[in-house]
Amino acid sequence: MKDKKTELISCPCCKKSESYPWAVENGFTAVKCLNCGFVYVNPRPVEFLINDAVKTGVHSDVDHNRTAIARRVKSNIPLYEKTIGEMYSDVWSEHKKISWLDIGAGYGEFIEAISRLATSDSKILGIEPMKPKVENALKRGLNIKECYLKDINEQFDYISLVNVFSHIPEFDVFLIELKKILAPGGEFFMETGNIGDLSSYKEVPSELDLPDHLVFAGEENIFTFLNNAGFEIVAIKRRRKDGFINFAKSIIKKMMGRQITLALPYTSKYRSLLIRAKLKKSTINGSINE
Repeated sequence: MKDKKTELISCPCCKKSESYPWAVENGFTAVKCLNCGFVYVNPRPVEFLINDAVKTGVHSDVDHNRTAIARRVKSNIPLYEKTIGEMYSDVWSEHKKISWLDIGAGYGEFIEAISRLATSDSKILGIEPMKPKVENALKRGLNIKECYLKDINEQFDYISLVNVFSHIPEFDVFLIELKKILAPGGEFFMETGNIGDLSSYKEVPSELDLPDHLVFAGEENIFTFLNNAGFEIVAIKRRRKDGFINFAKSIIKKMMGRQITLALPYTSKYRSLLIRAKLKKSTINGSINE
């Protein structure tokens, strides 16, 4: 029935049900799992409302038309280029043709960075379900398709997921689908925050942005997801997000009435996790079954 707007769930990471309220924002509650520390919206919007918001960027039925469309951030392009240039220096030094898929590509900043690093004959594709973002990217000549992971039927050497984790209700199911299009010997890159590692919501240097964001992991949660799916870590970087620039932005957002907790710069335990992973040999050989 489509008149039901929310549903109660168990922890998407460990599947246990014991939790406690951790934060309230925009009329939604994020709870923290007592077993594994995972943070997730509970009760959360039902599936059809989540899907509608993913397509339109607007939570019209559950959050008073709160938008998640945001905007293109051009300054992210050189940052991504530097980060991926360093973490994949072995790949770029070979100057070989590759294929790279970016899931949840948004306005295309990440694939612009990858295009600067890869050889000109490489295939760089972004997929994004939110129509306004795709239309913007296409106007700038970027190779971005308006579709979902399930709509992709070819394999890629590298697949990335940049700051999209919190939008995915069931990450374990997502990884099963991702592995189907990862070429033999391919790799997976993801970036997300370590909010699940924080003891208090006040340590988060920004909004949680509920219910657009549904889940928040700690470092061990991410490792658990990847390990259970048959991945092993190649490299990991932990980047601060609580510098003076972010502090200034938080002040502005606070003045605009946003639900921001102000904290002194360089005092938060929050880190952005940048993870390069590959399938274990046993998984490639088919010993891990889904």
